[in-house]
Amino acid sequence: MSNNYSNSSFWYDFDNDNDVDVLTGKEIKPGKDYIKMAATLRAISNFVRIVTGENIPVKYNNKDESFTDGKTVVISSNIKDKDFDPTVGLALHEGSHCLLTDFSLLKSAKFDNFIEDNFDFEVIAEKYGYYEQDWSDEDQTYISTSKINTREVQLHIGSTLKQILNYVEDRRIDNYIYKNAPGYQGYYEALYNKYFHSNIIDKALQSNEKTSLDLDSYMFRLINLTNSNRNFNALPGLMKIWKTLDLKNVDRLKSTSDALDVAVDIFNIIESNISKPEPQQEDEGGDTKDSEAPADYKHTDSCNDQCGGNCNNDESPSTVTDEQVEQMIEDLESTVKEAMENGDVDNDGSTTEGSTPKSGKATKTIELSDSQKRSLEKAIEKQQQLLNGEIKKSNVSKKDRNNIEAIQESGSETKIVGKGQQGKYYATRSNGTECLVVKNITKKLVDSDIYETISANRVWRHEANQDAINKGIRLGNQLGRKLQIRNDERTLKYTRLNKGKIDKRLVSSLGYGYQSVFEQVFEERFNPAIVHISIDASGSMSGSKWERSQTAAVAIAKAASMVQNLDIVISYRSTEEIGNKQLPAIFIAYDSRKDKITKIVSLFQYIHCPGITPEGLCFEAIQKEIVDGSNGTDSYFINFSDGEPYFENGDIVYYGTQAAMHTKKQVDNMRARGIKVLSYFVSNGNYASTKENFTTMYGRDAEFINTNQLVPLAKTLNKMFATK
Repeated sequence: MSNNYSNSSFWYDFDNDNDVDVLTGKEIKPGKDYIKMAATLRAISNFVRIVTGENIPVKYNNKDESFTDGKTVVISSNIKDKDFDPTVGLALHEGSHCLLTDFSLLKSAKFDNFIEDNFDFEVIAEKYGYYEQDWSDEDQTYISTSKINTREVQLHIGSTLKQILNYVEDRRIDNYIYKNAPGYQGYYEALYNKYFHSNIIDKALQSNEKTSLDLDSYMFRLINLTNSNRNFNALPGLMKIWKTLDLKNVDRLKSTSDALDVAVDIFNIIESNISKPEPQQEDEGGDTKDSEAPADYKHTDSCNDQCGGNCNNDESPSTVTDEQVEQMIEDLESTVKEAMENGDVDNDGSTTEGSTPKSGKATKTIELSDSQKRSLEKAIEKQQQLLNGEIKKSNVSKKDRNNIEAIQESGSETKIVGKGQQGKYYATRSNGTECLVVKNITKKLVDSDIYETISANRVWRHEANQDAINKGIRLGNQLGRKLQIRNDERTLKYTRLNKGKIDKRLVSSLGYGYQSVFEQVFEERFNPAIVHISIDASGSMSGSKWERSQTAAVAIAKAASMVQNLDIVISYRSTEEIGNKQLPAIFIAYDSRKDKITKIVSLFQYIHCPGITPEGLCFEAIQKEIVDGSNGTDSYFINFSDGEPYFENGDIVYYGTQAAMHTKKQVDNMRARGIKVLSYFVSNGNYASTKENFTTMYGRDAEFINTNQLVPLAKTLNKMFATK
């Protein structure tokens, strides 16, 4: 498994198989897996919340919205498996920015004032020629004045300073999370490996690339100082920058303001080493051309080793300033003491554990090819995008966004079921297959048309469905009135007992040797009860079997809504095409503990039976959702089905005796938890072909009934609920 997602392999389902059409040999492109997209969003949201301690929103990138307020984490809509861990790392990185970075420092007016207070505009203007220009009628052109162009100076300082600050601030916040949430370090390492430790970056740091005395070279060397291949001698002042950063003690920076102070120091070091640009010259064709590197700097390996790169190639030395001499001496001292400065050795010469990587000087300089240089520029562009918070992320469409929101609201998730069942090939054991569990049907989910079982598009079925539901409501009203007895409580008080609570009225009798002065109070009431009704939504249930099953379930739900301590859950079992794979699916459509009966009236008409019968697989998936028959609660599981278990996809083959035994195991698990199981085989009268396996699955609780018996069945079930 690739290291790019090894940190998530224990919880996240990666697509390792490339599905191919056996007839054409072409790759089968999966449809959009909104379940996986929603699960990814939910998982990353949880990570961000755990790491930051804040409920920071995590959203897919959306072209219709802007997330530049420093309060939202944005992820790409198309996350490839190999990029999953770096994506998580990036989300944690952005989340830590939301938590720790003071974005107000970079507000235009505030930042401009900071620049004015901390920089000498005259020095910058003189170096780069940032002066106002006035029109000269005599020369018929604009000529420079002695007045400083404040805006150009601010732009020059501001753009560079922001880049440096981004780097310093990233090191500060990443260090904070890295130390305070060690369980997530792998995601940060994946992020750094992708952007800062790629092969092309490694090679470039060992080459003569980016060694000119310009801002571009300094920024490249700066943002890659954490790379073990860094070379402090590639440019003058790099060692001084390294010491200024002091990454070993970066936790000394407690705020963005502290990071900004360090960024100012680094800016000044860089500016002191960048030569004054020479004016552009016109060539013979009239075009301007940039000047070459300053005459006092020409990079060679020997030059680097001796003076940090700040010398020329001529035999006679060039004139240097006192400042340059001081810098050269400092760099030479740093080179001699390099191991000590890096923490590789202590003062006594012994090796230090956890030392920072060495300077990366190579005995043989690597030369980059033209293609490698192009790759390098792309890698640098990505690094800059990361620093500036501008990583390109694919967008979700408005439709996709709505579908993902619908999935999230419904609590849709997948669970692995059926481990050990027959695999794709004969005599193989399956590692299981995913089962879709939808915990809440909503109108938004219905309108999305994501699931075939719940869809507003089957208009021709809505009227028949609604008639069955309305009939169930009417029948439920009748049954509910008969169950009002569950609302009654009786209190019985018994006195003149030999134990219990003292009856104050009989205390005076104690002096005469009378001891029966106690009383006991008994309350007679019904235990709370919860009934989970599971209905087979396979295609063979369509027609009268489906309508009457709906009527019976709705009648019980309506009756229960009219009495105390009686809750009803209704779920439907089917199959769904998710991505390019068929999955067992179970939909929890109604839960009286949180839903009103009006939900049945408004949404049940959109529930259909288009699938097949993954009986036990669905039971396994919702074991935890079925309430234990303990702690004084009567728990029932009532099943309506018209066939044997059957399901097959690329993961599992599920039918016959082995499927029946698996279903039996799930039913036995329910009984072991104190749940009373009742299962009804719904048919039009022919039970012979499936009776054996159905009896195997449900044993003594297997009942075979005609669809015409379903309505009276509701009355029978409700008698059971009247038992104290």
